[in-house]
Amino acid sequence: MTSMSKLPSLLPCCSLIAAVLTIGCGTDSSDGATGPKGCDFTSTYEAIQQTVFEAKGCTASACHGEAASGGLDLRAEASLDALVRQPSTVDPSIERVFPGDQERSLLYQKLAAATEGTDLGALGQPMPLDVDPLDAEQLDAIRLWIRAGARADGIVGGTLEALGCEGRFEPDPNKIDPLPAPAPGEGAQFYAGGWALPGESEDEVCFATYYDFTDRVPPEYQVDCEEFGPGRKCFAFGRNELAQDGQSHHSIIGVYTPESDPNGGEWGPWQCLGGEQDGQSCDPTVAEACGPRSQCATPSVTSVACVGYPYAPFSFGLGGGLGGSGDTVVQLSGAQESTFIDLPPPGVYSRLPLRGFVSWNSHGFNLTKKDTTIEQWVNLTFVPESERVWLRRQIFESGNIFAMTPVAPFTKREVCMTWTLPQHARLLSLSSHMHQRGELFRIWLPPNEPCLGTSGCLPSDEAADYVSRLYDDPLYTYYDPPNGYSSSVEAERTLKACAVYDNGADNALEVKRESTKPNTPVCKSSLAPAGCGCDADERVCLGGDNQGELCSGDDAVCGEGGACDACPLLGGVTTDDEMFIPLGSYYVEPP
Repeated sequence: MTSMSKLPSLLPCCSLIAAVLTIGCGTDSSDGATGPKGCDFTSTYEAIQQTVFEAKGCTASACHGEAASGGLDLRAEASLDALVRQPSTVDPSIERVFPGDQERSLLYQKLAAATEGTDLGALGQPMPLDVDPLDAEQLDAIRLWIRAGARADGIVGGTLEALGCEGRFEPDPNKIDPLPAPAPGEGAQFYAGGWALPGESEDEVCFATYYDFTDRVPPEYQVDCEEFGPGRKCFAFGRNELAQDGQSHHSIIGVYTPESDPNGGEWGPWQCLGGEQDGQSCDPTVAEACGPRSQCATPSVTSVACVGYPYAPFSFGLGGGLGGSGDTVVQLSGAQESTFIDLPPPGVYSRLPLRGFVSWNSHGFNLTKKDTTIEQWVNLTFVPESERVWLRRQIFESGNIFAMTPVAPFTKREVCMTWTLPQHARLLSLSSHMHQRGELFRIWLPPNEPCLGTSGCLPSDEAADYVSRLYDDPLYTYYDPPNGYSSSVEAERTLKACAVYDNGADNALEVKRESTKPNTPVCKSSLAPAGCGCDADERVCLGGDNQGELCSGDDAVCGEGGACDACPLLGGVTTDDEMFIPLGSYYVEPP
């Protein structure tokens, strides 16, 4: 059976209690709150409060007002605290609003069920009751607010317009509140500090931090791990939760496993990253040396996948996933969205050394005009010996990462590949990684005949088992129970992935353009072809009478209204070019 990490909702906007009493949550208010009137909002949340909760009657006394049925008070002075990170009274394991992920937010799921006409089954009724549901634009505003961090302050791009306000509104950078740390003795938290991302820019950086949990991990959670060196001790963990600011496109977090002295000359210089002491020298072996919302780290510098990072003896490398420097870097966590929770089935666990170095590879873009930072938190929950049976392994198939190169302007291209799991593998999860012109990612479960590279590798005729269409919110599919593949025949253990890339075929204005290439230091490196744009002799006309014709940098070739600006889409490291990476996890259960 396949189950998604996106959980359904049980939270009412107008409670089930009210429904039983045949009391609706009112009718749409007539004060004009949903239109241009009253659009002098200082935050997206203030706008949601007025144009949704109040306009839909959800704050009425008998619903979620003074009576606060279901324990949920949606009046202005109480609603945020009652929603964000608060467990539902129907199912305490599910939060009413989970910052960063609308599909884990019960509020969103209830509202979406009404808007989209879906049936929640035993999970309750769509909301609101007895009034028109939110329209698609209002629902999307709530989705964007949640994904941006579900904060009380700040205007999230596109939300006020979606809530009926006329005009254009200057958005604020997305920020998420700090992830609460696990209780002492139950887990460990890693924090990255905040690396700077100026307004209207994109960057990918690398830096390292040091940790020592020797005295923090109870003995029952410690395990021997000789593969990391003679006498090495690790800690075992299961649940893995990451939270990061919404500007992030991806985060790849690993641990450098060899023993090394953080002050021995291989590392550094060490300096505070973020906070009031940003840039000041620090000692990485001193816990909380830099104060709140800061971390002692090596310099945060532009570095794609940590390749060639100069202040540490490690490098990821693009070709081998997390093994670019042999087996010296193992995965800690990572995500392509604001939040990510990985909860393996009973018996499956991971392990990391009690002390070591965290390598943070973070890629983000800031679409606002205001400077900001990107912060990250990772919580790992310890698991006892009774729950440690099989080690978790990662799927990071990057051998064909740039296989779509090139996609000509105003065309589409689909590329496919296969990979084979080890015998006796148990598949836990699948996901995918593309950039903004990746419109469709599909994966077929075994059996599949193995392909040699991507040449001649074609999509299967059957419906795909995994289908994702959003590059910035890729689907995470979990298999519960895990799918087993024990055959000695390779085809019976081979998965196939295909991705479609659209370089302006459906909408010419979405073609890759020289004039709109990213503003990022990455484009000055040798890893970015043609400085992230394209050379003049590769450009074709966008608009005009001769759209699509080669113009070699001369706008006159294109005719009136045209520009010599359209570029071929290449494999590359910014969101303006593309990647092709199947992701997931599995474990091996020998007979």
